[in-house]
Amino acid sequence: MAQVPYADSNGHLSVEVQLKHAADVFLVDSSNFQKYKSGKQFKYFGGHYTETPVHITVSGSGRWYLIVQGGGQYQYRFY
Repeated sequence: MAQVPYADSNGHLSVEVQLKHAADVFLVDSSNFQKYKSGKQFKYFGGHYTETPVHITVSGSGRWYLIVQGGGQYQYRFY
């Protein structure tokens, strides 16, 4: 599995993702990331996007992982 981008949050975290093609874009916390890796159902913020850039904001402290499925290459920045 490729390295999954992540960021640590103190309460609020946003990400901007520039897609080349339509893709599923998710932000998940640590426990849901483990479920995702195990192939189990997981809760996420995000969804399927056909337009770029994608902006997702979450509330909650801890580590958040960015998952992009499909769409090929992408660029991202946490803020």
